[in-house]
Amino acid sequence: MHQEIKRHLEDYLRGEDRKGSGSGLPAEFHAHLGECGECADELQTLEAQSQLLRSLRSPSDIEPRPGFYARVLERIEAQHPASMWSILLDRRVGFRLAVASAVLVALLGTYLVTSEPAGPEFAGPAVVSTDIPQATEASIQEDGPRQQQQRDAVLVDLASYHQ
Repeated sequence: MHQEIKRHLEDYLRGEDRKGSGSGLPAEFHAHLGECGECADELQTLEAQSQLLRSLRSPSDIEPRPGFYARVLERIEAQHPASMWSILLDRRVGFRLAVASAVLVALLGTYLVTSEPAGPEFAGPAVVSTDIPQATEASIQEDGPRQQQQRDAVLVDLASYHQ
């Protein structure tokens, strides 16, 4: 399509100055259409498509039937995705879950009863080890009698220990 036709195509398809009668389109537009058969054929095709599209337009605004929006909202709410917890409300799933839980409790109880020792176990005599640093001769002479008393007290405690 040539430049002159492209420039005024929308005005022509809108219906302004169809038969060259005057005001809307320039004289060059109509002169080019008279000379160029290719542009005239393409413009007739576009005009036919434009009329077809206009015929598809509804004669008046169409209003939905009463209650349309309420029905749409009901459908949206009905299609609401189910939550993860709603699956537990299903009787079959709930029953299976209860049975599985009971079996698990029974198995854990059996394990605990069979793995318990028969009675309290006592360890052998307790051994107390103390780490006493080697005393120097000067400290032994200074603290000698008091240190000896402390050693004797510890020995009496260990000897009198009963289980």
